[in-house]
Amino acid sequence: MINKQRLKSALTRIHEDENGRLYCSGRFIDLGSGLHLSIASGDETYGNLMRFLGEIHQDVWNLETIILRLDWQKELIAKGELNDIMGSMFSACDIDLFHVQYRSLFNRIAKIIGLLTGRPGTLPESFRRLRNWIRKPENAGRIDNDLAEFVASCDWFLELMSVRDSIVHRAGRTIVFPEKNRILFQVHEDYKKRLHIPEIMFNENVVDFELYAGMFVGYLLWYLEELSEIIERHVVMKKVGGDAQSYHSGLAMLRTWIERVCTIEPTAPSNNGMHPTPL
Repeated sequence: MINKQRLKSALTRIHEDENGRLYCSGRFIDLGSGLHLSIASGDETYGNLMRFLGEIHQDVWNLETIILRLDWQKELIAKGELNDIMGSMFSACDIDLFHVQYRSLFNRIAKIIGLLTGRPGTLPESFRRLRNWIRKPENAGRIDNDLAEFVASCDWFLELMSVRDSIVHRAGRTIVFPEKNRILFQVHEDYKKRLHIPEIMFNENVVDFELYAGMFVGYLLWYLEELSEIIERHVVMKKVGGDAQSYHSGLAMLRTWIERVCTIEPTAPSNNGMHPTPL
């Protein structure tokens, strides 16, 4: 079931300025900006933390760029400036990249958890392995409860990770289905469908990528705010700056896609009898 509370929290981080340009703000953006300013002033105590946060910010930026490019290609197809076949090929590559970029970001989160324990390098630096490590009874109490609960709260991670692993490691094939003003896809592995999330399906076989990305990136924005709150509890640092803003043209589409997910009713999806034909 979609967690709309998380998505609505993510939407509160996206704002519009007086010129109509969209930006993100919040704890995560402020924390990264403050660390940059501290280090620029000569305090290098948290250099590794700043580096990992900076890399995560770049990962989010890249996800927003992928979203922007996918929407741009969709518009080109609608206007007849890009044919369906080429557009589907380009979109499939971008959707693959979306999964790879999203997954790699979480390993940086795992490294930050290691820093917060005061024992960097002693915990798994893979987020998947860290989740498994925390679940083992013999590791109970070896890290602070709030860190363990934070990692465990990422209950959507395994879904996206398994799709990424299918694409990267098991020859999973991303197929994009031509449909005007839609980005529809499915990942096939050994001729079997990998994805079925009822609330965001176009029909029983095909996923609406706009809803898919809106849900997963919305969850990510919420999770990064939670991460920043935990960092502030575990690290004593001088507060520098505030009200930082991160602009990106892809935020307009991301906000719209998250809002679409928030309007989904908890019923079986319908596509009015339409069935896209695979390439």
